[in-house]
Amino acid sequence: MTHRYLPAFASTLLMVGLSAGVIGLLGNNNDLFGAGLFLTLTAVPLIIARTVHRSQGATADQLADADRAGYTRALDHVARGLLDAPAPPEPGHRADGAEQVAGNVITLRPHHTDRLERKAL
Repeated sequence: MTHRYLPAFASTLLMVGLSAGVIGLLGNNNDLFGAGLFLTLTAVPLIIARTVHRSQGATADQLADADRAGYTRALDHVARGLLDAPAPPEPGHRADGAEQVAGNVITLRPHHTDRLERKAL
């Protein structure tokens, strides 16, 4: 039975809490601001719980509508030829050798190919 009254209670609690918090903040009343903050923080989990409960309660009609919409979309894609695999792209010609780097690029880890490898004696 609580699911019927929870949205109205949570939204009323949130509005009262926000109003009390703003009035307490503008009027330099720390007790009213604290009460408003407490009411607001109490209302937020209730709203989240109601939203999660509502999102999990899909009816059979909603599921059937979603299934029909997916089937219709699949038929539309087949009719348009969107489900056919596209032809693979033709390979390009890559230049041999090292890649060219712009003159103003500083590599983070420069490759030192001119150094001799160290060997233990």
